[in-house]
Amino acid sequence: MCLDGSTLCLCHLTQVLGLVPSTVSKHLHVLAEAGLVTTWQEGRWRYYKWPGEDAPVPVRRALEWCREALAGDPTVAEDAARRAVALHTCGAPCPQVARPRVLFLCTGNSCRSQMAEALLRKHAGDRFEVYSAGLDPRPIPPLVHKVMAEVGCDLSGQRPKSVLDFLGKEYFGYVISVCANAEARCPIFPGVAYHLYWPFEDPAEATGTEEQRLAKFREVRDQIQARILAWLTGKEDEGREQARGFFRHESEQSQSTKEKAT
Repeated sequence: MCLDGSTLCLCHLTQVLGLVPSTVSKHLHVLAEAGLVTTWQEGRWRYYKWPGEDAPVPVRRALEWCREALAGDPTVAEDAARRAVALHTCGAPCPQVARPRVLFLCTGNSCRSQMAEALLRKHAGDRFEVYSAGLDPRPIPPLVHKVMAEVGCDLSGQRPKSVLDFLGKEYFGYVISVCANAEARCPIFPGVAYHLYWPFEDPAEATGTEEQRLAKFREVRDQIQARILAWLTGKEDEGREQARGFFRHESEQSQSTKEKAT
């Protein structure tokens, strides 16, 4: 199902499935012999995709049955999110057929997550689909618009959104909590490849004169921008390390289950 609508190489599939290349390659070879997968070599990269419309009728019917039978399956959704991330973290010269979706979360979706959404879109909007939401949405303060305009970000197209607008309806490669409250109360998003926690102070809680409050909004804005730029710079290594940790955890759980069964 990872190959439904995608052209992937072996490195992508091993990253998504968390298996060693020899195991993935063996099973892909069986699928290719059955005509259920099309494969070819380009240099040292081997690519795979679903057969085209010229495939035999039984093959097309079998794949269509898979697509219909697994519609809405959570494992397929999770793999799709990991696939989008793999396409941007793997070193192979493969086609970029999907952009990972990123969702920033905070309590009110009024300050920090709105800033993060605008800043990631500014710096890497061609690499990610960026969204934000809150647990208890509140209006965006005028000071947010002011400090974001200072760095060339127009928030006129952004609005406060509830996490319920996305939960169970959209799938994300990354969910990033930018406040402690959102992290503690974050609901479980199906299909998320990576969940990150970047806590920042809430500038809306700043007191004092307007200039003092404005300084706090600028400070938090700059902290968020610096964190995003650092993440983008080291994204490949960080993504791979998180993937290794995730798959290692999955493998350990699987092994524990097998031992109990034995």
